[in-house]
Amino acid sequence: MFKDAMKIEQLLKGLSENRNWKPFPGIQDRSQWKAVAGDPNLKIAAEAIIAVADLLLDQEIDPLTGSMYMNFMTNGDRLLYEENYFRRRYELSHLVIAECLKADGTYLAKIIDYLWEILGEISWCVPAHNFAGQHDMVMFKQPNPWKEDDPLPVPGDDYLDLFACETAATLAEACYLLKHTLLEAVPSLYYRIQGEIDRRALKLLEGPKHYGWYLGRNNWTAWCAHNLLLAACYTVEDDQRLAAIAMKLMVPMQRFFDTIEPSGACIEGPGYWVVSAGRLAGFVSLVEERFGIDLKAGDNQKFRNFGEHILPLNIGGNLFVNFADGSLKIDLDQGLLSRYASLIGSDQLSGLVGDDIDRSARHKLANPGRGRGRNDYARQFLVHLTRLLFWTPENRKSAARTCEKSVWLADMQMMIARSEEKAGAGLMLSAIAGSNDPEVNHHSHNDVGHFSVYMDGEPMIIDLGQGAYSRATFTETRYDMWHISSKGHNVPAVNGRLQYAGKGSQARDVAYRHEGTSSYLSLDASPAYFRDPGSRRMIRHLNFSHDTAKIEISDEIDLGEPLTRFELPLYVSDRKIVVGTDGACRLYGKHSVLVITPENLRVTGLEPIEITDPRHLDVWGSRVFKIGFEAIDIEKAIFGFSIEIG
Repeated sequence: MFKDAMKIEQLLKGLSENRNWKPFPGIQDRSQWKAVAGDPNLKIAAEAIIAVADLLLDQEIDPLTGSMYMNFMTNGDRLLYEENYFRRRYELSHLVIAECLKADGTYLAKIIDYLWEILGEISWCVPAHNFAGQHDMVMFKQPNPWKEDDPLPVPGDDYLDLFACETAATLAEACYLLKHTLLEAVPSLYYRIQGEIDRRALKLLEGPKHYGWYLGRNNWTAWCAHNLLLAACYTVEDDQRLAAIAMKLMVPMQRFFDTIEPSGACIEGPGYWVVSAGRLAGFVSLVEERFGIDLKAGDNQKFRNFGEHILPLNIGGNLFVNFADGSLKIDLDQGLLSRYASLIGSDQLSGLVGDDIDRSARHKLANPGRGRGRNDYARQFLVHLTRLLFWTPENRKSAARTCEKSVWLADMQMMIARSEEKAGAGLMLSAIAGSNDPEVNHHSHNDVGHFSVYMDGEPMIIDLGQGAYSRATFTETRYDMWHISSKGHNVPAVNGRLQYAGKGSQARDVAYRHEGTSSYLSLDASPAYFRDPGSRRMIRHLNFSHDTAKIEISDEIDLGEPLTRFELPLYVSDRKIVVGTDGACRLYGKHSVLVITPENLRVTGLEPIEITDPRHLDVWGSRVFKIGFEAIDIEKAIFGFSIEIG
């Protein structure tokens, strides 16, 4: 995609022909900002941004102390520092846009305070990404030369991570939008910011050090590359230097694009697709508009497929099929994804984004204040707010959204089946064969054969998904966490054996078919339980009847040795659950009842599980339930359920 653009003469020619590049109106362009404020499609969004900014005027800026930075290495906690770090940038972003909307100086003093505080941070790299050996994407970083477990970073050796790059882009865009005001009021601050962006981000990029995201393996590449190119386009005046930066960033971006499967599937999960796709669209737009190079992205089928990957994963509203480190609730990168929809001409993606704009704006307007544990900060930084206001009007008129009833994502080995074409209606099943190998997906869980069930847009039988990240999340102890291990998924333990993580831990003999009114998936999970599975078989069959809205699931076990125990948990969201004398379990939704009828299984218990993890609390509330099942006739070695709306 970017190979043909990697020509220095072409980049320089484009720069010379686009001297008047002006991606957004500055604060002095009052007619355009007034048009945004008066757009009925953006009215609630603009009001919500101002509501957040108004509340900040009398509040103190969150502290970021040395001891808070030390927490990551001393006790593994990421949240205390990151919460304040992200919120600073979230709040600055709202203040900047609010000032652009009003242009009366209301927020200027507070903006200056936030800019000053961020400039004063010792490091823009978050602790989780600034220590050698503590994260699988923090590659090529040397250990601390004085004390290996020193909980503070080595001076002059900050890692160019996701959020250092994001900070550079946020400050660069703030200076671009407020240039007229800052140069009039505090020119020294304006030029100090330019210098710090150069020192803390661009010169690190141009220097001799290497960073893991150069390899193009995952969302880090698109996220970092887009932010750095954006910061450079705003701040670098020398054409030769800017062209060289673009050339350097297009290399990892091409590697990243090459890793995307032809189907466009994103194995990292929908939350990371949001970042990857949005930043890819942003990077494409910068190359095309700043450098005048037509990448013909809309003609690239893989690019088109990647842009629409999210559509079948939508359960309804802002709920998406979550697997591995995916989260059920996702705030979309609305402006960036709206641009993606424009690039590929997708009315369906445009419709999904349009619905999310209205939902999230109403939520923010109703809850403008601070609240610890909110996970939407990174989706509401300045890069997103500006594009929300100026890119989403491109395609708010879109066709009614429809969903395919049967989808097979072959590269991920995931089946999605529905009884209705409308998101949020009827019965829906997601099931994954997949792999537990972190080399295949560093966000993987031990979940080969896992399935989830949704009824009328409600998650009923669930995957807890991504928990709060800590120091242990990306280390060798990752798979000991219960929500990541197979005991936290809807898969069996056989003779007390759980799934393991590593090379070869994957489904085999995977088969999907959609015939008539049924969708069917089968897989052998034995390699996920045994490092040398041989002739062992642990076959899971999943059948979805689209016309009767019925799911049938069975496990056939042949270990070549006595089967002594078969235990299977089903995790259920917080709701009324009734276990009948016949063993049937009734899960009560808002309007309907989901009935689970076990076959050769008995219920061993209905256990409420208290949720303490901050991310899980935000998604699932204070508790979920585990329905435990065990074999009735162990020698029969076939166990299962039928699931339907009662």
